[in-house]
Amino acid sequence: MTIACIMSTLILPVASAEQASDSEQIIRELSLTHHDFDEWHFTPQVNDKLLIHNKANIAHSIYVTYPDGKVVNLGVQLPGETVSLTIPAAGDYLLQCWIHPVIRAEMTVAP
Repeated sequence: MTIACIMSTLILPVASAEQASDSEQIIRELSLTHHDFDEWHFTPQVNDKLLIHNKANIAHSIYVTYPDGKVVNLGVQLPGETVSLTIPAAGDYLLQCWIHPVIRAEMTVAP
């Protein structure tokens, strides 16, 4: 067996593992209107990418409270804009608008 053959067998599994992890990410979409999200409770998986579309003609500012209490502000979202979040861990999350606190959604992420 040549050194090139040995090297190619060592490199292939690493490339395949990277491709598998990329293909496992699922994109979930959530719409935001004037006064609410289109879903108030949903259950994505760890590593899913959440896209939040502002379909209202007013600005929103979504923040996410993580299961450990950490708060992440996704910034001001003007009409027509989309923000995203990759879900890092299992647990219960709360999405809420800083500008309109009555706008909220909960997500329960399974391990």
